[in-house]
Amino acid sequence: MTTEKRILANRENSQHSTGPVTDAGKAAVSQNRTTHGLNYNPDTFRVLACEDQAQYNALLKALMDEQNPQDTTETLLVTSMAQHRWLLDRANRLQESCFDQETAKINDQKLFSLYLRYATTHERAFHKCLNDLLKLRNQKVNQQIGFESEKRKADRHQSFLKNEQSYQRLQTVKAYMAEYNAGRQIEADEIAKLVQKAA
Repeated sequence: MTTEKRILANRENSQHSTGPVTDAGKAAVSQNRTTHGLNYNPDTFRVLACEDQAQYNALLKALMDEQNPQDTTETLLVTSMAQHRWLLDRANRLQESCFDQETAKINDQKLFSLYLRYATTHERAFHKCLNDLLKLRNQKVNQQIGFESEKRKADRHQSFLKNEQSYQRLQTVKAYMAEYNAGRQIEADEIAKLVQKAA
């Protein structure tokens, strides 16, 4: 059981070890756990100090220009593609470091297998993001086509109703004409009005 003296000592000690307080200190400590930088988290993705930020920016820009994202979701997918591609290249470079330059033998099979697994993971993730982007765009096109199809269907229905009304008026005019020809007197201006309506 914890004594009162122990609790007080813990409180006293905790005041001396509160961790970094400056932004620079916090940034440095946040990288304490980074061993190879191959784990993926979109919120914490970064280019390592040994890598070229300008090259990553060029990769991201090239993908943005090629894919031309139209909304936030598409932009996030293209950004994820760039990040996974960058991590794939990093994993490939780390794999190369596992080889002996003279004998081409793998020095550390365990590390090589780890880097190979990460390379496969990021390659699949890149293609998944690309497929998701293409699927999303395909759905948008299908929705647009469906909307246009429904609109055309409604327009055809309106046209049919209009033609049906014209047909009914024409039938009425024909009936009046038949009666007129049969000897019933109908005013000429009434027939003219009916013909005009039917048109």
